Amino acid sequence: MKFLFGLFLAVSPFFAFAQSDTQFISLEGATAVYIYAAFSSVTVTTGGTDAIKVDHTVTVDGADRPDLRRLAVERIDGVLYLREVKPTAELLQAEFSQPNGGMNTGGKGVFNNLTVDAVLKVVVPVGIPVTVETKYGGIEAVNVANLLSARAHYGEVKVTFTRVKPQAELELYSDYGAVDVTIPVGWGTNLDLTTEYGELFTNMAIDVDGEQSEEKAFYHRVIGAVGGGGKMIKCTAPYGDVYLREG
Repeated sequence: MKFLFGLFLAVSPFFAFAQSDTQFISLEGATAVYIYAAFSSVTVTTGGTDAIKVDHTVTVDGADRPDLRRLAVERIDGVLYLREVKPTAELLQAEFSQPNGGMNTGGKGVFNNLTVDAVLKVVVPVGIPVTVETKYGGIEAVNVANLLSARAHYGEVKVTFTRVKPQAELELYSDYGAVDVTIPVGWGTNLDLTTEYGELFTNMAIDVDGEQSEEKAFYHRVIGAVGGGGKMIKCTAPYGDVYLREG
């Protein structure tokens, strides 16, 4: 098994609104939150008790463009769904015709030499389970103990725990970006780490399950534990690297 050690590294009515300032969205009985961003990068932290705090920004060459941002909120079966209606890559390509432009990841794109930067910052009440998904943007979560899943298509997934522990099995996934998770020194967790065309990096001593782990050309999977084990952290990055950090 190959490691690269010492890195470093009930349903409510649907509504939508144009986002210009910080918004507070009441849970209204919702017991979980699902966040989806079509283009923006998403950052998630915790705070408050009965509402989620949302700050959605879209700039073009540094200038605010409120006409290009819109969120939708829906409550279904106890889950509050927060979805980015715009921007989308398709909208931006139409808005800024870019025959010679290019797409970047991480909630940024270059369209006809104009740089578009989109960020969705969400603060979720403590104890509320959270699921996050993005298409082009990355995901960053800091001390979100009830994070259940963070899945990105093109962007990086970065999760940091400095003062809380995961309260449930945690799934982190990126098709084309890296997956990066940090836990404090001495904490225990079970691990399921997989990459196909990337590498696995860690500065931790992993107790590897040799029977379940697997290594072959363009595929590495490590099943194991650190610190005696604990809640499962599953990290998958088919075309990116996986980083497991202690500190």
